Amino acid sequence: MVSIKNIQAFVVLAKCQSFAEASHKLHVSQPALSSAIKKMEEQLGGALFSRSTRSVKLTPEGTSFLLVARRLLADWENALDDVKQLFMLEKGLLTIASMPSFAEGKLPYLLASFGYAQPNIGVRIYDVIMEVAIESVLSERAEIGFVFEPEENDLLNFHSMFEDEFVLIMPPDHELNLVKEITLNRITEYPFVSMNRGSSTRKWVDEKLALSGNKISIAVEASQFSTIGNLVHSKMGIAIVPSMVQKQMEAKGCVSRKVVDLDIIRRVGLITLKNMALSSAAQAFVDGLNISNR
Repeated sequence: MVSIKNIQAFVVLAKCQSFAEASHKLHVSQPALSSAIKKMEEQLGGALFSRSTRSVKLTPEGTSFLLVARRLLADWENALDDVKQLFMLEKGLLTIASMPSFAEGKLPYLLASFGYAQPNIGVRIYDVIMEVAIESVLSERAEIGFVFEPEENDLLNFHSMFEDEFVLIMPPDHELNLVKEITLNRITEYPFVSMNRGSSTRKWVDEKLALSGNKISIAVEASQFSTIGNLVHSKMGIAIVPSMVQKQMEAKGCVSRKVVDLDIIRRVGLITLKNMALSSAAQAFVDGLNISNR
């Protein structure tokens, strides 16, 4: 394999047409330069220079290779410069997977602060349900994920950011708005809009209802909280959602209330893959967050 160092020597010698001058510029001895050129010629299979006592000139093959050599050196220097810029955070790409409730509510503010400090870092966001966000980090499609704390996953680091308490949402003219203290027994009298089966939030709600001996009637199922909010506002039913999406639901015209004995509280935070070094861009973003390790 021809080394980049020998290619550099070839280009300098082709320009100088003198072993003495070229060796001086390269800071090597003439025998060392001669040996390097000879080795490269052997590797390529033919002479690159025609030598005389007075000068060194390129052969036709050497002339053709000179164009290639200069392009290789330029590509090499550009590649090194790109890597240096990545480490210096002058360039880079931050890839994040986030459940929609976090992506719509809190993530924009975190990214805004980071973007002001690192304007040349591009950001790619996968706005997906929690389970897909976790899988995106596990498959290395994303370096960072924002999710509820995974119940079981030894392959991930979890950095807690805050606790989220689930709340009830309903249309503004729903009769439960007249109730001073809302309980689980009371809300099960009404039809529900629920997350699809298989989602963690659906599982947590179902488990809580089962433990309390309550059962709900599900009128509609959906996979996104934005859809659930629209359905609730359209009076298709009431819903239990994380308080993270409370402002989003209220913007759709829904009303949110606390259910005194619901008591579903889950930690929300950042996940990364264990034993995997983050890129400079991702590490800078994480360093800028006020988070703790689990």
